Amino acid sequence: MIRNFRESDIHDIETIYEKSNDAVSLKVVPGFFRKDKKKFISSTLRSCKNSVYEHEGKVVGVVSSSADYIEGLFVLPDFWNRGIGTELLNSAATGKDELFLQVYADNERAVRFYRKNGFEVTGSGICRMTGLPYFEMKKIAKQQRSS
Repeated sequence: MIRNFRESDIHDIETIYEKSNDAVSLKVVPGFFRKDKKKFISSTLRSCKNSVYEHEGKVVGVVSSSADYIEGLFVLPDFWNRGIGTELLNSAATGKDELFLQVYADNERAVRFYRKNGFEVTGSGICRMTGLPYFEMKKIAKQQRSS
């Protein structure tokens, strides 16, 4: 079930952020995401519209968006491949003609996920915080694509 974020979800979201990032084995300093989760909470989570996916009373996924931009989408690794990420992504896309995001280029799993969900690579860059390459991706609403 998708619902709006509550303050009481913060601990679960910190865990989701850290575990999902660690599970993709990005080449960052060990413990980077353990430290960075506080920044995610204090800056991204506090400045975005956030929805969580709750399974049997436990928060297992989160999507944070601002206007037409996905700032973060994370699901606990034990819940990958269950459609939770797609549901969260679709909830953030509701009512938007275009949707943008950045994803680490080395996170092949996430790149495949976004492509499967209609996103196309439109650019690239290097993340200032991690030094890792990323892709900029864009999704155009179906009714716009077919016109």
